[in-house]
Amino acid sequence: MTPASTRTTISVQPEELAKMIFNATQEVFTSMMGCEIQQLPDTETTLTDSFDGVLSLIGLAGPVIGNGVLACSAEAARDLSSQLLYTQFTSVDEQVLDAVGEITNMIVGGFKNLLEVHIGQLQMSIPTVIFGKNIATRNSRADVVVTVRCAFPKGQFELTVRLAAAREPGLNVRSF
Repeated sequence: MTPASTRTTISVQPEELAKMIFNATQEVFTSMMGCEIQQLPDTETTLTDSFDGVLSLIGLAGPVIGNGVLACSAEAARDLSSQLLYTQFTSVDEQVLDAVGEITNMIVGGFKNLLEVHIGQLQMSIPTVIFGKNIATRNSRADVVVTVRCAFPKGQFELTVRLAAAREPGLNVRSF
């Protein structure tokens, strides 16, 4: 008989997670991009409902599992990349996608460091960056979903963190 799976719980409230996301984002923008950001009010619709643009995603694993996502328009992706690399971009190319992936990596890494104080050590995946039309995401088995919308001097973007309590390792494992 296999023991019942046990799960850790996410003990951090969504409002605190939103503060962590914004603080990590602000740190990246002030230290790496030389500009301030503003947090925008929540809205019912988010870019990740369905949009044209760039989506950058990084997985998290440990006591909780999930991901951090940066979503923005193609124009905002070019402007973010220009801000980071001090180069003007007229189209979304490989450099822009790499820069957006790196920005996401720095933000999610900063968020991860803040969250680890509360839940324990986490690991991150490498960024996956998608550019296209009519991009949509779906929350599958997320216990907590927090979205923070931000504005920087040339545009807007949003960051979403989806977290679910992880099952304890070694439980419910079958061998074939």
